[in-house]
Amino acid sequence: MTTPLDNTESGMDIRSLWSVLDPATRQWFIDHTGNTIVPRKITAKLCEVAGRPLPQDSHGQLQLSGDDIVFIRNRAHSAFAAHGTGRIFEAAQPKDASQAHRSKHTVHPHRT
Repeated sequence: MTTPLDNTESGMDIRSLWSVLDPATRQWFIDHTGNTIVPRKITAKLCEVAGRPLPQDSHGQLQLSGDDIVFIRNRAHSAFAAHGTGRIFEAAQPKDASQAHRSKHTVHPHRT
């Protein structure tokens, strides 16, 4: 049995719309990978890009399918890996090996 929000039955597939979404909308999906319900503003952009109304709940929100969620998480992971944000350091950065033998108190000549 399908529900009115079943995206696979309606033909809504985030993968097919991804390349034509504006960068801000794509970034919203990347920043909110755990959301299964898409807010009205983002749903309106999806409808605009799709060129037709998409199934929405009584609040004008769209529910993502499981395939859509997996696709968005994969895109988010790829974006983080491409920009190097997968490399997280604690508060103190690791020391550069070339600077390991320098003293903290390097003597500098006084300027007059």
